[in-house]
Amino acid sequence: MGIDKKTTDIVPAAQYDPTFQSVITPRTKLASNVTLSKFLGSYNDPVVFNNLSSESDRLLLAKQYYLHAEAMKTINSANGSKDFENYRLVVSEGYYRPAPAEVLDKTDGINHLKTKGRAVVYELIGNDGLVDYDKTFELAVYWKQNIQYEKLILNYDTFDPSGSLHVDLILIMPRVIPPWKVTFNNDIETRYNNAVQTTGEFIEIGKEDETVGTLNTVEPADDSKPFAVYGTGSSGFGTGLTGYFYPLYTDQTKVPKPYHIHTFEEYEGVQFYMPNSSMNHAKATYNANIYNLYGSAGTGSSSSGSTYAWFRYK
Repeated sequence: MGIDKKTTDIVPAAQYDPTFQSVITPRTKLASNVTLSKFLGSYNDPVVFNNLSSESDRLLLAKQYYLHAEAMKTINSANGSKDFENYRLVVSEGYYRPAPAEVLDKTDGINHLKTKGRAVVYELIGNDGLVDYDKTFELAVYWKQNIQYEKLILNYDTFDPSGSLHVDLILIMPRVIPPWKVTFNNDIETRYNNAVQTTGEFIEIGKEDETVGTLNTVEPADDSKPFAVYGTGSSGFGTGLTGYFYPLYTDQTKVPKPYHIHTFEEYEGVQFYMPNSSMNHAKATYNANIYNLYGSAGTGSSSSGSTYAWFRYK
C-alpha cells in the first residue's frame, strides 16, 4: 500500500469541474492539456460518445476521468515530475464499450471498471516512441508515493505473438459519490500474464539475459515459510476457483500430516501440499508476514521461450 486508506471530498479546480459545464462533450476540459476525448478510446479504437445515453451518465463519466486527468498532470504538464520530462504518458485503453452479448465481470473486472471511467491503462513512451520498461517501473513507484487511487497495478505480459515483454500501468480510481466524495484504498499489486505476483509492493520484471548483472537481483523466495499461491485450482479442493491458496509446501517432507495435494493452471507440472489442519482455498488476500507468495521471485517464460526474471522490489 502506498498511502493509508482515506475518505475525502474532492475540491476540483473550478474551470475544470464538469458540474459547471452546461453540456458534456468530448471537448470538455478536465485539465489544462487534457480533454474528455483523451479517455474515450485507445489510439487504435475510437468509440462513439453517443453510446452514453444520458447527460447524467456523461457527467458521472467526466467526474471519474477528472481524477485520471489529475494523475496525468503529474507527468504530462509543465509542473510535472522532472524525472519524466522526456517521456509521454499515453492512454492505451480508456472507455470500454462491451459487445452486444458480452457479459462483464462486475466484481473486479478491469473492463467493467473501464465502462464506468474508473480504470484506465497507461503506457509511458520514451523519445524512441517505445514503451520504456525501467521508467514504467519508476513511474509506478512515483505514483505509489505521490498520488491517491483505489488500486495501482504494474502489469507485465507476454501476450504479443512474438512473446516479447510488455508493461503498462492500470490505474483504478474510486467511485465518485455525488457530489465529490471518494474513498482511496491505495492498494498496489504486480501482475504477470494476468496472474497476481505481489500485493502491497511492486516487482520489476525484465529480460534475464539483458539485465542480470546490471540490476540488483533478488534471491528466489526460500521455503523456510509456507507458500501462498495465487492461481486457479486444477485439482484438489477449490478446483476451478481463483484466489490465494495457503499454506502450501513444495517439499513433501516439510508439510504437516495429514495433507492433500493441489495443482494450478498457472503452474503446470508443480505439485503443492496443504495440511488438512489448516486449509485456505481461493481467498481474497493472504498474510505476507506468514507466507511467501509463490512465483513472486524467480523466473518465468514466455510462449516464445524467452526467459524473464524478477528484479527490483519497491
